[in-house]
Amino acid sequence: IKTYHGAFQKKKRQMNKLLIILSFATAYVLLSCSGNEEKPLPAVLATDTLATVYEYSVTDTFDSGETRRIRFYDKADTAMPKYEKRYYKNGSICMEGPLDSDNLRDGRWKAWYDCGKIWSVGDYSHGLRNGENNVYYVNGQVQYTKKYVNDTAEGIWTFYLEDGTEALKVIYEKGNVIEQVQLVSADSLRNLSR
Repeated sequence: IKTYHGAFQKKKRQMNKLLIILSFATAYVLLSCSGNEEKPLPAVLATDTLATVYEYSVTDTFDSGETRRIRFYDKADTAMPKYEKRYYKNGSICMEGPLDSDNLRDGRWKAWYDCGKIWSVGDYSHGLRNGENNVYYVNGQVQYTKKYVNDTAEGIWTFYLEDGTEALKVIYEKGNVIEQVQLVSADSLRNLSR
């Protein structure tokens, strides 16, 4: 009898949770469909021309309500996003790039430091890094260049000091380090990040 009563109580709690979720979902649908008002433009899109060319949807926000991610859609096909932008809590752009039909990164993606300086630029193909990828110091100097084939390290990766001095070369073949050539003293390499 205890087992049956415990199972019954568990089922009852599950049903109550389901009813609460359904109530919120119903309220959301009713409120969002209650008129033909135009949705307000998120502050991060105030000067963004993509918002005038594409349909958009805020797909993620910070707990405090600021926009975290927006996806853009062709006006003729709003089922499949074409482009995505992510933001820092302060409203500055974090990263952006195109998406493929499976919502995976596809094409040139860029990322920025929260101060607005470029952080990295890299190419993707169906969600996998392919081609050259450059990462920058906040002062604008290249920190390192890397190459990928289907998300696997390949070819020569070159690392630089913050003043632009070449510091290290690492040669990869199918993700494995083949050779490493140190071009500066070990002390200079301490602040180098891979």
